[in-house]
Amino acid sequence: MDGAGLSDHERRALSAIEADLEADRSLQRILRAARTRPRNRTAAACLLGAVTLALLVAASVTVSLPLIWGFAAAWTLTVVLALPPAARWIRRRWQRREHAERP
Repeated sequence: MDGAGLSDHERRALSAIEADLEADRSLQRILRAARTRPRNRTAAACLLGAVTLALLVAASVTVSLPLIWGFAAAWTLTVVLALPPAARWIRRRWQRREHAERP
């Protein structure tokens, strides 16, 4: 393309593609879920972290084997659930730092 914009035929084809994409309900559902999932996962990780901390305190005080195993399971779930949001946060920080260092 030489910068003159889209031809009439190309505009009609693009409009048809956009209309097909907007009519696709499964695609819209996937896109909505992709926008809301990280927030829910972060909130769930924070809540599970609080439960894990409570189980740690309870297991330390009572030295009860079921509480210790419950803490171990909750800790594992917390780490697995918290890794993707933490990795996303770290990636954004690195990108901001690299962008700030460029002249």
